[in-house]
Amino acid sequence: MENFSVLGFGHVGISVRDIARSRRFYEEMLGFKVVWEYHFPDRELLFMGNGSVVVEFLQTDSALADGPLNHLSILVDDVERAKAELESKGVKFETELLLDADLYPRGEKFAIFRGPDNERLQLEQIL
Repeated sequence: MENFSVLGFGHVGISVRDIARSRRFYEEMLGFKVVWEYHFPDRELLFMGNGSVVVEFLQTDSALADGPLNHLSILVDDVERAKAELESKGVKFETELLLDADLYPRGEKFAIFRGPDNERLQLEQIL
């Protein structure tokens, strides 16, 4: 594009069944803070952020069986430390810590876990 540059994600929107439950999970487990929230007559919106990561939660009566999106990647400075901290809080990971040496110039380390509405979440450290 000539007229503008993409700098990164502004936010990622996910559908959830219970905004309050998602809010507690992202606050307590991942250190997110409320950026903005609004209650429309027919729906609720909640934006939460941590660093440059912003997630928009949209309350719906039915989220997809495997989560509302493929995955949400959360960039961290030390994936081993982050995984260990979440495990100490009871988060169960679907994968061990994995290395993808071909992604990014020096590779990445990552691990996958699930949020409260079965959304796939990824901790990622770019090496």
